[in-house]
Amino acid sequence: MAAPKPARKSPSMDMTAMCDVAFLLLTFFIMTTQFKSQESVTVDTPSSVSEIKVEDKDMATITIDKDGKYYFGVTNPQDRYTLIQKMNEKYGAGLSDTDQKNFTKLAETGVSITSLKQYLGLSEAQKGQVKLAGIPNDSTKSELVDWVKTYLTDINKKAKLAVRGDVKTQYPAIRNLFNELGKNEINKFQLITDSENAEK
Repeated sequence: MAAPKPARKSPSMDMTAMCDVAFLLLTFFIMTTQFKSQESVTVDTPSSVSEIKVEDKDMATITIDKDGKYYFGVTNPQDRYTLIQKMNEKYGAGLSDTDQKNFTKLAETGVSITSLKQYLGLSEAQKGQVKLAGIPNDSTKSELVDWVKTYLTDINKKAKLAVRGDVKTQYPAIRNLFNELGKNEINKFQLITDSENAEK
């Protein structure tokens, strides 16, 4: 007489602990991630064969759109808060604490400091419909350079400056920017471009 075969049991694994770990990791990454603020203007940067990547940390960016308007942005939200406090004090813009906190949500600003209070009072939908005038930058009023100098000399001396222009930006707008930066001895900056394959 044959011996009875024991019933086969499939192995079971308790996944509760694994699910807990997965949710803890997900929560950690959600809480520690800093989301990039939406940019005020979209530019189509020219392509180049450079493969040097521009770091997002401690970076100030000047953007020039196809119409030759200037925008200025800072990557670090804490630096943005300190920057707007100093600029508000310098220009007497009358920005409230709420206005200044709202400013830290902007990836970049594209209006004069005197128009900033009105712009910050708009809803997100209204901001998307407003055509920005750009920050003044000429020999009579070089406000853009004030933003740059205040950030690089008073707030974050380790920060780097990058210039990002549209492929359709006309040369006079670029020349004007470089002239104004040169007058203020700001001679070191990076140009942001789209990368292309060098072996084409």
